[in-house]
Amino acid sequence: MSAASRRLTRRRFVQGTAALATATLAVPPRRASAQAKPTTTYWNGLTGADGKIMDELIDRFTKETGIRMEQQRIPWADLYAKLQVAAPADEGPDLALIHTVEIPHFASDGILDVMADAPTGAKGFRAEDYLPSTWQGGVYQGKRYAIPLDVPQHLLYVNVKVLRDAGLVGADGKPRVPATRADLLAMAKQITKGDTFGFAIGTANPGRYTWGFHNLLWQNGANVYAADLKRSGLAEPAALEVAEFWAAIVNQHKITPPANANCRDAFIAGKLGLWIAGSWNFTGLRDAKVDFAAAPVPRLFKQPVVWTIPHQYTLPKRKSVDTAKRDAAWAHVRWMSDHVAEWTLKAGQVSALRKPHADARITGDPVLRTLLSQATQWQSGQPTPKWVAAENLTRPVIESVYIGQKPAAAAMGDLARQINALPD
Repeated sequence: MSAASRRLTRRRFVQGTAALATATLAVPPRRASAQAKPTTTYWNGLTGADGKIMDELIDRFTKETGIRMEQQRIPWADLYAKLQVAAPADEGPDLALIHTVEIPHFASDGILDVMADAPTGAKGFRAEDYLPSTWQGGVYQGKRYAIPLDVPQHLLYVNVKVLRDAGLVGADGKPRVPATRADLLAMAKQITKGDTFGFAIGTANPGRYTWGFHNLLWQNGANVYAADLKRSGLAEPAALEVAEFWAAIVNQHKITPPANANCRDAFIAGKLGLWIAGSWNFTGLRDAKVDFAAAPVPRLFKQPVVWTIPHQYTLPKRKSVDTAKRDAAWAHVRWMSDHVAEWTLKAGQVSALRKPHADARITGDPVLRTLLSQATQWQSGQPTPKWVAAENLTRPVIESVYIGQKPAAAAMGDLARQINALPD
């Protein structure tokens, strides 16, 4: 190659390189910007086995959408205390999963943003797609503050081995299931022997298991507050009847474990026959290889009511809403709603949405099928900001009844007065 040719080649190379550099600089950074996704902060209290399932689903959500979730799993009581302080200080999360009963007081205190009907509907969240009790649970004083995810609830666990040993199985080998209060008491007495007990409500320390006590109240047409939500209904005859039963099962019938017992451990160990407890227990029982059957909560009083405590997605208030983060939070709620059948199958909580209830994988599972069969009987706490405070007052009082420390009538009268004295 001649010197002239070499100079021409070098000049073309330099010109080409310069042109490429200019072209590169001229490309607007739209593609990189389009790929940038916000990191959304998310608080929940799913600290048990279901927390691990939520981790798996969040990982999938991030892979599919590019949206990162900075998740904090905090025990429920601590989460609520932290949210109460963090939101007013503008340090709350972009998204929080809470229980239905927490919505009235957080909404009343200005902790949660309102979810207006039009934009919520435009995102695909419509009343007709949900079971009424769960959808209505996100509303306080006519305004929506939450979108429901699932429905943790009570069911009756039947320990097959314990009932077989007590002779309480049919000709087909299946355990008998109590249908009435008299039925349950008779079966529980037949089971109870030595350190094996016939019946219990709740998990650790059944004497303080407020949710089980509430379930019985509701079955008897009673409630913590009267219908006007202005005064307690716990001194009414229907509530007293429940309190007397609460005392009798341990002190008169002697069919339940002592107040310091862990009912879940007793059931796994084959020391408990009939157990009304939360649906979140059944996946752990399967992992522990317990031979059990699931049945609907028996009607022990006037009506077949099943206690529930749905999880609800909420948007804590921010002084200045970051639109990208708010959209990302909505994207996660939408994604979880679209994949809630997987949450049901892995975490064991049936969906608040109707559509997954027809999923053959769900209807084919005997426990999930039992949970779904109770849908028309679901009930949750009353929509008052005082509900949680009243619940906290209830725990030590019903324990005093359970252990025989205080007569039922006196205890309920005292509790009603304490609840009536709660500040507005």
